[in-house]
Amino acid sequence: MAIGDSSKRAPQGTDAHEDVLSGKICARRITLMARWATTVLDLEDAQAYAEELARAAASGDKGLVDRIRKDFRAAGIEILDEVLQDRMVALLRSAAEELRRSEHGHVHRDAEDGAN
Repeated sequence: MAIGDSSKRAPQGTDAHEDVLSGKICARRITLMARWATTVLDLEDAQAYAEELARAAASGDKGLVDRIRKDFRAAGIEILDEVLQDRMVALLRSAAEELRRSEHGHVHRDAEDGAN
């Protein structure tokens, strides 16, 4: 490969961009999940709860699901795993769409409204 020839590096750059985008989408989904859960649980600080969910999600989606389920049960609210999984999928789609729009200069912060 010649110096200055970026043709061999393009796939790596694309992969790196996709990794960054994927990370942003997951982070945004956690924020949206926190907003939803704080509404259902009648909590006041969605940002603090999002940080707690992010720590739980560090071990993967199972950690996130387990934490939310535990918090719902502690509040006396039973939630089916199917409902929780459906909500996670819907909010993942919303987060992906929102971030894709923001990359093109069309930010729409109310994406979660369509996932209710």
